[in-house]
Amino acid sequence: MSEKVNKIVTEKMIKLLEDGVIPWQRPWKSGRPQNFITKRPYRGINALITSPIVSGFECQDWLTAKQLNTLGFKLKENQKYTPIVFWGRGEKKVNGKDKKFAFTRFYKIFNKSQIENYETTWPPEEPIKPCGLCDECDGGNRCRELPDLEAYENEAQDIMDGYESRGGSLTSYGKGRAYYCPATDKIGMPSPGTFVNRPEFWSTQFHEVIHSTGHKNRLSRNLENVFGDHAYSEEELVAEMGSCFLMADLGIIDRTIVNSAGYIQSWLKKLKDNRKFLMQAAQRAEKACDYVRGESYNDKQT
Repeated sequence: MSEKVNKIVTEKMIKLLEDGVIPWQRPWKSGRPQNFITKRPYRGINALITSPIVSGFECQDWLTAKQLNTLGFKLKENQKYTPIVFWGRGEKKVNGKDKKFAFTRFYKIFNKSQIENYETTWPPEEPIKPCGLCDECDGGNRCRELPDLEAYENEAQDIMDGYESRGGSLTSYGKGRAYYCPATDKIGMPSPGTFVNRPEFWSTQFHEVIHSTGHKNRLSRNLENVFGDHAYSEEELVAEMGSCFLMADLGIIDRTIVNSAGYIQSWLKKLKDNRKFLMQAAQRAEKACDYVRGESYNDKQT
């Protein structure tokens, strides 16, 4: 079943890239999409699948077909499902011994806005005046204000401090560029004041931190050439997605978008050459984020 989902997702991503949109760059306008009933946010490739830029639905809430039936909700006419993947672990007897194995399941989910009478059941909030702090406002939409600067800075710093206290790579500032060096297990960053804004600083910091989780003594990913030219490698996509996931969890949107023709064409070639490339990178990015936060990946599936 996961092969079917992989094909659907990859084709969607390829179509977005062909249209000049990078699906893993700023896919959300606020936090991650979530299950409407459990309130658990979607993770890894499922977070991208359910994002507005990929799914086309602005509403963040989703339900399974079973949840719809249990609650007695009916869908509007001619609604299509969105496929997501569940990763699980099980045990089976092999030659009389218990052997653990991994498995994937394919689930059909629906956006809350696909439910009949959605607009009257969950009426939109009254529009308010633009805040003047961001470029997302207009006269007819509710303003999506920037999060409290001090709050997210403190939370971001807590993530960094926690990672370093558990043996994560240390960061040195004042460097000429941002990098992670596997040989020394060190992160180098320009001075914070040299960045255009704080979100750009933190997205870059998290990008290098995600690289560092691939060290052989941590998650042991292939970091070949990570200190040199690693553009368009799976490791680079892991770092881009991982930074994006961490920023989304903090409620921070990095407004610096890279969408040059060369950048897009390079990722298009990668996805067309290897259809599992994106899904694998998203899963590894989520594992890296959990490692940075000191959490268990296997306890937080969906």
